[in-house]
Amino acid sequence: MQARRAAKARASPTSVKLVVSVMATPSPEFGFSAAAALWRQRHRLAEARPRLDALRAAIDDPVNLSPFQYAQLYAATLEFAPDLILELGRHRGNSTAVFLAAANQLAMPPGSLVSLDLSSNWEQLTLPRLRPVVPEDWFAPLAALRRDILRYDFATLLGQARRPLLFWDAHGLEVAECVLGSILPRIAAMPHLAIMHDVSDTRYADPASLAYGGDRLWKRTDHTGPRLKLGHLDSEVGQVIAILDFATRNRLPLHSADHSLRTELSAGSQEELASLLGEYFSTEAHWLYFSLNQVPPPHTFPRYEPPEQALNHTGRRIGTALGRLLRGR
Repeated sequence: MQARRAAKARASPTSVKLVVSVMATPSPEFGFSAAAALWRQRHRLAEARPRLDALRAAIDDPVNLSPFQYAQLYAATLEFAPDLILELGRHRGNSTAVFLAAANQLAMPPGSLVSLDLSSNWEQLTLPRLRPVVPEDWFAPLAALRRDILRYDFATLLGQARRPLLFWDAHGLEVAECVLGSILPRIAAMPHLAIMHDVSDTRYADPASLAYGGDRLWKRTDHTGPRLKLGHLDSEVGQVIAILDFATRNRLPLHSADHSLRTELSAGSQEELASLLGEYFSTEAHWLYFSLNQVPPPHTFPRYEPPEQALNHTGRRIGTALGRLLRGR
């Protein structure tokens, strides 16, 4: 019976292989660590505090990005030193402002920070608040586009990149399929770093948060339902399922920034960071990071079709089925 079940699982194209022990230490080929980035960039972070303070006050959206996350993303960007930053999901622009601050520090050229979102919040709400606190040329690296992620021409954009940083903050399984099936295959062979926001680590969560607390089973693909607990991964967004499946198929380690900060920084280092950075330091993080540079090829990716192409395929299949039905009659 067990043998038959195993054979069926291997044969089924829709079987989902979820292995939750996918956290690991960085390999020499990857070499990035959230804790090491924060530690090595601590003095540049301290110098940037007045600018980060001004950005946070102007945007006034503390719920979506905490002060310590401002610092962590800033340090990660400086440490990795990308030639292209691709931000998926912008909303009010907390992370956009952080990446823009880092891009200026790195002297990145115009258009090297590409931010995609359908919302007009950046233009209508955030830009008018930021312009009084930063010079106009501060915005030069940014291309804040109101575009559909599912239809964007990533082939052209990523074809020019040599060391991209991907910030994945847009929700939904459709976006996840685009990231895993269209974006990652284009950057897999080059040095890259991918960061996923809105993913916590159950090892450092309040034990009470593991209780259902009256919630029904998670059935949604957005952030309005109860949180998912998948091994060490704790999230309320559906793409966590997709990345865990992808990581398992590729034997790809998913690195918890929470785990990195709590296990790689000594007590003395934590004390120094707390003294130097104040509210910009915490061992909380609520994001994970990964890179296909850490596992040798070949890699496997899901097939991705832009919406129009998928619709055309569906239409052709329906037409073929109707033709067969009519011929049968």
